Amino acid sequence: MMTGITTVADQTLLQAVRRFFGRPDVGGNLELLRTRLPGSAEIFVAGGAVRDILIKALHGSAPAPRDIDIFIGGLDRDFSLRDALGDQRVEPTDLKGIRWHPALSDLPYDLCLLPDFLVIDIFHLEPTVENLLAGIDFTINAIIYDYRRQTLIERGCTAAVGARIIDFNCDLMPDKGLIAYRILLMSHRTGFPLALPVFDFIKNRLALETLTYLKSLLRAKLGKVVASAILADYNRICRYGSHEAYLADRGRH
Repeated sequence: MMTGITTVADQTLLQAVRRFFGRPDVGGNLELLRTRLPGSAEIFVAGGAVRDILIKALHGSAPAPRDIDIFIGGLDRDFSLRDALGDQRVEPTDLKGIRWHPALSDLPYDLCLLPDFLVIDIFHLEPTVENLLAGIDFTINAIIYDYRRQTLIERGCTAAVGARIIDFNCDLMPDKGLIAYRILLMSHRTGFPLALPVFDFIKNRLALETLTYLKSLLRAKLGKVVASAILADYNRICRYGSHEAYLADRGRH
């Protein structure tokens, strides 16, 4: 699973990411987290927030980050993040982590130990940053900021963001309904078109029970209004006879 991992050398992109995570309202929280963890802890910021910084740097505008996803390596599997942030406002997340709401922060922080990352956990992989990066769902999300080293590693993310395309990064799918939810959410948030394998997955590989689950998941997580808009996008995708027709139509809009 560890092929294709590179360090981002583009200084424009690296400085854009460093600026964001150096902001007092962001960097201050990460420093607080660092002081609460043992010295062996590795702090990796993955996916969404980093992706949105890259989209803005490469295309001029992007959705504002809604949260910051952090994976923590170098600790025992039974280490308690909740106890480490005992005086802070935290709540459990669906996927074995905690959501931290720092005081005076507009953004929540989703914290998870590396062994509890869904793909690493379900497929019994070594809890390494390489397996974290290789287990991320889409190439547009396959980028990690190593907070302590202030470096960026990726697996095709900058090329995918530059090309504005949503493609699979990982072949391992722990949950088809969750992946379908993520595909439609990414398409809705970024406006990027789907690559052929992703288009095919959405159009042809979802069973009826998965669709039922997907609809309830969208409504539960995003509310009825946003869920309705995303389901309208899904229905539109399903009406195309081919991926070529889908891309051609998107090119006209």
